[in-house]
Amino acid sequence: MAREREFLSASENASLSFLSALDPGGSLDAALFLRMTGSVLAAWSRETIPMEVVSVMSATMLASAETIVESLGGPPTNYISVDAGDRRMIATRVNGQTFLIVIASQRIGRAYLRRASAQLAARLAAASTVSLDAAAATARSDIIVKDGDRFLSIP
Repeated sequence: MAREREFLSASENASLSFLSALDPGGSLDAALFLRMTGSVLAAWSRETIPMEVVSVMSATMLASAETIVESLGGPPTNYISVDAGDRRMIATRVNGQTFLIVIASQRIGRAYLRRASAQLAARLAAASTVSLDAAAATARSDIIVKDGDRFLSIP
């Protein structure tokens, strides 16, 4: 139980670090920091999206791709890239229990999106204590943070 509390505390700190690292004026359409179960630790999107659907389907997409690769004899992967419709998505494992997914238009180059994902994932992995005020001041768009069973919107 103490280890789970440590993970939750680290995840909360990482969530705040994630939110403060986002550039609302940048190229991303959405960025989600998730548990492997699909539960949202932190999320940002340019437009309103059905967060519960996107988060669970993102976790399913990552798990499915990993299962396919491993069943073909490949090693476990730390990231996947998917082009679907007019969107490009990159899911990057942050640690054994969490991952990051970034979503942008296909007009955004894969290398740029991969670099943005890697930078956010590195920041999440190395997250230290960040105050909520600093996170809210840095990200100027609506931010959604999960608090227990509720989602809180920070303008």
